[in-house]
Amino acid sequence: MALAHAATGTPVGAEDAMTSGPRASAEAQQAVDFLKGLPREWSGTSDHDCKTYEDKNIDNLSRSFATSAGEFLKAFVAVHGAVTITSAYRSAQEQECVCVGEKGPCAGRPHVKKMKKGKRIVVRSISHHQLGIALDVRPGTGSEYEFICLQEFAQFNPQFGVRFPFGKRDYPHMEPAVLKTFITRPAALGAPRAAPAPCKILKMMLTDEPVD
Repeated sequence: MALAHAATGTPVGAEDAMTSGPRASAEAQQAVDFLKGLPREWSGTSDHDCKTYEDKNIDNLSRSFATSAGEFLKAFVAVHGAVTITSAYRSAQEQECVCVGEKGPCAGRPHVKKMKKGKRIVVRSISHHQLGIALDVRPGTGSEYEFICLQEFAQFNPQFGVRFPFGKRDYPHMEPAVLKTFITRPAALGAPRAAPAPCKILKMMLTDEPVD
């Protein structure tokens, strides 16, 4: 999706530099390969298929975010089933394309900003997709329950370091939860990782039985 996002926080290049090294590079490449192996297609929410889900878009994700996203989605698929990537990194031109026909605010769409003394200027905000730290993901068939499950899975498993900051306003939009330097990752340290906690909403739906 394409809500407006401010360009804040540590730059992608700086973040990746802080998490560099042979092991980090190998993990990042494995994550990128996994992401490329997932189903990918246009979400259909804009007027045009801007093809922001192709290999080039996966390759331009932040290495640290790609690692987190890959680990998270691999765990989610194992527990809850299929996911589809609908958007990854976007160039400025791709972001502008995505905004065409998109309902609601969209980073990259020009808008008028009021300044002091009544002055008005035309500005464009920057999407986190343009910074390589956002991924749009559709779980299963894309039902509301499945999106809620996906977001619960992120909440219940903070060890993966991802979040869905906009909730139902932008269900598919996933970003890093915190900088990778502040995440203790058991797999990277050689320690066993506990089984991820499943979401509750789909578990309740699957186990609920009608009352006589």
